[in-house]
Amino acid sequence: MAKQQVKRAENPWHDWRENVREIAIVIIGVLIALLAQQVVQGWEWKDRVAAAERAMRHEMLWDNGPQLYQRAAMHPCAVERLDSIRGAIEAGKPRAQISGLIDSYWVSYYSYDSIARDAANTSDVASHMPADTMDLYAIVYTQMQPMTRNSEREAVDMSQLRALSRSGGAISPGERDKLLSAIEALRTDDLLIWQVGGWTLPKLRELGSLDAGRVNDMLAAARRHYGDCIKPLPGNFPGHGPDAPA
Repeated sequence: MAKQQVKRAENPWHDWRENVREIAIVIIGVLIALLAQQVVQGWEWKDRVAAAERAMRHEMLWDNGPQLYQRAAMHPCAVERLDSIRGAIEAGKPRAQISGLIDSYWVSYYSYDSIARDAANTSDVASHMPADTMDLYAIVYTQMQPMTRNSEREAVDMSQLRALSRSGGAISPGERDKLLSAIEALRTDDLLIWQVGGWTLPKLRELGSLDAGRVNDMLAAARRHYGDCIKPLPGNFPGHGPDAPA
């Protein structure tokens, strides 16, 4: 024992090298563990980002997008029907005829959701997405909340139009004014949705194709009320013609 202590005392560099080697082994082990943890976390974030983007694409291309598509396709038909109602009122047509035209005007209430985007932001997944991808989603999602508010307002305006009593004689001046006010409110509601559709749908094409089955179902629902007036939108919608949304 004494001889070993003397030997170590005589060779301090040996002890120093041994200590350095042991420290190096510990440091390398820690670095490998940290690197492995980062790799695993990278895989986890990659999976989370992919899942979040799938959810947002579904929300926009299956849900919100087809709803905007339907309303854009309905726009000329809705305008024509509102013009017919207004024309009948101003021409003093019988109450029954005006009521029939009112009943023929159809819009469906839709909410425009941003649940998937909100979840991505809350879970911090959005910060791990490519900036250009998230920017594109941010652009289209900015329109969803205003669209939901507009749909709520349109539902109220629709109730005002349908509040006309089905019984009685000629339309009174008071009823006339209320009907005309509701018609113009609905015209504004529809115009806003059409304009947002014209701005948003081209952006959605950058994310992918709208769900074809969902679009066909939406168009079929509109045709049950407007018949052959409902046409698929042109591939370059909104285009640049005089009738394109501003």
